[in-house]
Amino acid sequence: MAFTAIALSCTALVSIAFSATRLISQEELYRVGLTRAWFGQAQLDRSRNHLDRAVLKADRLTVLTSAGVVQDFNALTGAIFWTAPIGREDFPSLGPTCSDKFVALVNGSTLYVLDRADGRPVDIRRVGGAPGAAPALSKKYVFVPLVNGRIEGYSLAKDKNDKKLTPWYYQSMGRTMVAPLATPESIIWTTEMGNLYVGDSEDPKMRYRLETGSEILAPPAYRKPFVLVAAASGEVFAMQEMTGEREWKYGTGFPVTRTPAPVGDHVYVTSEEPALHCIDAKTGSMVWKAPHVLQFAAESKNRVYGVDDLGGLVVLDAAKGSVVGRIATDHPIQSLVNEQTDRVYLISDDGVIQCLREIDAKEPLYHSPKEPEMKKPEAGAQQQAEQPQPRPAEKSAPAKKESGQPAGEKPEKPAGPFGVPDSENPFGN
Repeated sequence: MAFTAIALSCTALVSIAFSATRLISQEELYRVGLTRAWFGQAQLDRSRNHLDRAVLKADRLTVLTSAGVVQDFNALTGAIFWTAPIGREDFPSLGPTCSDKFVALVNGSTLYVLDRADGRPVDIRRVGGAPGAAPALSKKYVFVPLVNGRIEGYSLAKDKNDKKLTPWYYQSMGRTMVAPLATPESIIWTTEMGNLYVGDSEDPKMRYRLETGSEILAPPAYRKPFVLVAAASGEVFAMQEMTGEREWKYGTGFPVTRTPAPVGDHVYVTSEEPALHCIDAKTGSMVWKAPHVLQFAAESKNRVYGVDDLGGLVVLDAAKGSVVGRIATDHPIQSLVNEQTDRVYLISDDGVIQCLREIDAKEPLYHSPKEPEMKKPEAGAQQQAEQPQPRPAEKSAPAKKESGQPAGEKPEKPAGPFGVPDSENPFGN
């Protein structure tokens, strides 16, 4: 027992030391008016695995590794809420997708829905085919896109006999390889044929389908009441969510493969030129264009942050788009797209996470009203027992601040496309 404790302590120290060597120095951060709020290390074996994806939602940062391990951080302090190994390590995982109450992902062909509060599974089930992308979460449903163009909707509730409700689905033309978007009113997805579909997220009915004329490689974005879609042709569309009426169109001139980021009165889009385009969210006109910027990170009161084509952290003037500072890095970094606050999140493949802020910005700047905090589960709540069961969630110690330590069963066959007989399918066979 003592030997195990010592071994774990040594492993933790090695991990902390490794993470510290991968950080941008405080001296370099001070030079451009930044400081580090916290840093941490995602749980992974760096010799075999890497960090797949990170999602920011309601002051929570949720990451997924290539080994199927989900870890949930406090995005403001770096404290680790929970760690949950899911499914099989040798199966590919897609996700995570987060709402206020749930975290959803697919491992192999199995859908896992976790409680956002503690990481325990609330639903585990097989999906009806090969998944094409990460799922989406609405208030009542989780939507899984399949390679064959079908979007399957699974209820997050159960009937009075504690049985799973029969899933329903939308059928679209072309393969679905991009994660859909769920809003309070709609489920929005695209296919490789360049079609955009918008359906109701609460009832199985379609609203409309639009043809963009180009393949869509980036997930849609949402800025009420507009749906924002970027095509591989370089065009960015803003459409009314409920009617599909186009509000404006903007051309970057180069392919767009990353999701547009609506922040306040602006929409930020990075093209393969490479360049960062700042677009007026109301009119679709260009505010400014910053060359050599590959990734958008965040916007503060007077600045915009991103990552350039040489892998450096770049600081731009928010009004003009001109470069006011740059920090070179000695290893590849990715910026998490943060349209919610002014915090800058940098993530490495080896799991090192850095949260940066401006020196005088002790409290985060929220670009929209702060979302309510999630309630803790009631005492006595039981974990749902289904097969296959995930590996049990692990409780983790909170991360340290910048003091030197890092922070089932197959679904029943639905009635038909859109929840109605095939003959009523508005898109034909």
